[in-house]
Amino acid sequence: MGLDILVALIAQSAVMRRSNHSDSGRTRAMADNGGAARRTGRRWLWIIAGVAGAGAVAAVIGIWHLPARMYPGTTDGAVQARAALQGGLLTAAAALTAVAGALVALDETRQANTETKRANEAADVRERAANLNTHVRELYVEAAKLLNDPDNLGVRLAGIYALERIAVDSPGDQRTVVEVLSAFVRTRSTDPVPRTPPLAPDIRAAVQVLGRLPRRDDVPRADLDGAELTGTASLEGLNLTAADLHLTAADLHAVHLGEADLTSARLRRGDLSSAQLSGANLASAQLSWADLSSAQLSGANLTSAQLSGANLTDALLRGANLTDALLRGADLTGAHLERADLTDARGLSQGQVDVAHGDADTRLPVTLVRPASWPMPPAS
Repeated sequence: MGLDILVALIAQSAVMRRSNHSDSGRTRAMADNGGAARRTGRRWLWIIAGVAGAGAVAAVIGIWHLPARMYPGTTDGAVQARAALQGGLLTAAAALTAVAGALVALDETRQANTETKRANEAADVRERAANLNTHVRELYVEAAKLLNDPDNLGVRLAGIYALERIAVDSPGDQRTVVEVLSAFVRTRSTDPVPRTPPLAPDIRAAVQVLGRLPRRDDVPRADLDGAELTGTASLEGLNLTAADLHLTAADLHAVHLGEADLTSARLRRGDLSSAQLSGANLASAQLSWADLSSAQLSGANLTSAQLSGANLTDALLRGANLTDALLRGADLTGAHLERADLTDARGLSQGQVDVAHGDADTRLPVTLVRPASWPMPPAS
């Protein structure tokens, strides 16, 4: 029943969003066209009002000057003609003044009507937004309920993707969605109930959603500390490029995390063998005793990373920044350190360097000797 309600709410929300977008588009188009027409009409209205006002002023001035010039003399006929002209000019001045006043009043009325219309449209927008927010809250409640279904994988997946939709469509709710999905992964992955294959898809889907949510200021992408992402809950092969996740003791064999932000990530003893981590930010990451064999770490930022006892055999570290990294006891057999920067690397021994590959651009601590098998830098 909950899934039916969720589907209905999603459909209704989609219709409302399309309606809002459509209404907004029509409103903007009408506002643009109507605004241009109103500006043109108002301009002409004021031109006509100005002409009428100027005519009224001219008529008033004419009352004092025109009759005497047109009908000079003291005869009865001249006196009557002057009086008639003055009366006509006075009538014209009054009429033109009335026209100008009426046009000004018309403009004021139109402006008042426009403001009223704008206020009504703004109220309609607020009402539609309030209705949409109500539907979003209802959708969130139903989606959260679906996550707790213990038996139906499809229902849980529907809840996960509904929450993703909420986070994308309603930025203000993204933090809550991240917290709910993170808690879901931590809880499901540590569930003491025997773990069967159906457990993995929902965890993988939740992590995938967390990894691809839009980046928003002050909203973390995920907090998966404590999750047990091993066995059937492993993220093996999952593409999390550009993800910003915090993981502890995770099984990330062959995971794709190119350019991911894993600053200060806690991955002690994690399985990152064959992982794609090129360009990833692993500054200050805790990777002690982690399995990074054959991992692709070219261009990765590993400054101040904790790599004590890490397995880096055959790892690709070309162009990686390992400044101030702790490498005590790390296995660098066959590791590719071409163009890597190991300046001030701590705990790095000559024996570790001798079994690795390097080139003329590899930068070593001043206390170590460049192996004879490595190309020498050009003479300065």
